[in-house]
Amino acid sequence: MGTQAAISARGVTKSFGRLQVLDNLDLDIPSGVTYCLLGPNGSGKTTFIRAIVRLLRLDGGEMKVLGRPVSEVNEIYSQIGYMTQHKALYPDLTVQENMEFYAGLYGLAKQKRVERIEELLRMVDLLEHRGRLAGALSGGMYQRLSLACTLIHEPELLLLDEPTVGVDPRLRQTFWDYFDRLAGEGKTVLITTHIMDEAEKCQRVGYMRAGRMAAQGSPEEILRLAGLKPVLRLWLAEPEKDAALLRAEGYEIDIDDGVVQVRLESHALIKEILAAVSPLDMRLAEPRLEEAFLRLSEAA
Repeated sequence: MGTQAAISARGVTKSFGRLQVLDNLDLDIPSGVTYCLLGPNGSGKTTFIRAIVRLLRLDGGEMKVLGRPVSEVNEIYSQIGYMTQHKALYPDLTVQENMEFYAGLYGLAKQKRVERIEELLRMVDLLEHRGRLAGALSGGMYQRLSLACTLIHEPELLLLDEPTVGVDPRLRQTFWDYFDRLAGEGKTVLITTHIMDEAEKCQRVGYMRAGRMAAQGSPEEILRLAGLKPVLRLWLAEPEKDAALLRAEGYEIDIDDGVVQVRLESHALIKEILAAVSPLDMRLAEPRLEEAFLRLSEAA
């Protein structure tokens, strides 16, 4: 992970008439991570991303992108890839021609262009459809082509506004493997999504609410902040007796319908618990980010 933040915002504000969309937003996105930006519709996610590439101007506050003031972002456009929710491809060009156009836009040399187009069309599973018009693609295929075009110039900062909408689960996992690889190479991937399972794949997450950052950190940090822990559920021959034994060892215990539930500070404690009791069966219930964000929203 790099030391310089890929994006930093301090006291950022933006209104549309009387509607306050960004409200003194503070946010830090480190370099070399996958970062999921979550929040309900209207929370300001897309507005924030549009502000990063200066498609709209902020009313107040300060923002830096790849170490430069946002007012100078036009000078580093070649280092940024932005996949918008809106259709940005040319419908009368084929899949191949759209890729060629974006490769040319960023000045890729001929051999590099051929290699990148081949690699990316394979990744998004469109090699066999390279001759189809973009306007004739299904919604999911269009999303896949949009992502491929966004990645063509190997940007340092990727801004992906709900990139997996309409994409099947198999390809979605392929995308995430690719995003992780990019982060491993030191690139930064900022993704907005409504899918909690996707947020749990990210190294860092941020939850926006009413234009402000309600919580941000690693998924584990968010869960801790919300007071959530993994729960080991134990089916025991003598639940009351074993529950008392575990309480005496300092574990946080509940009994629900004869099932002993142990709240874990860490997964490493499972081995110690199994050395103390012999369950007939057991299940580990991991806390979910969705529950954490609901708790944090209620407390805000």
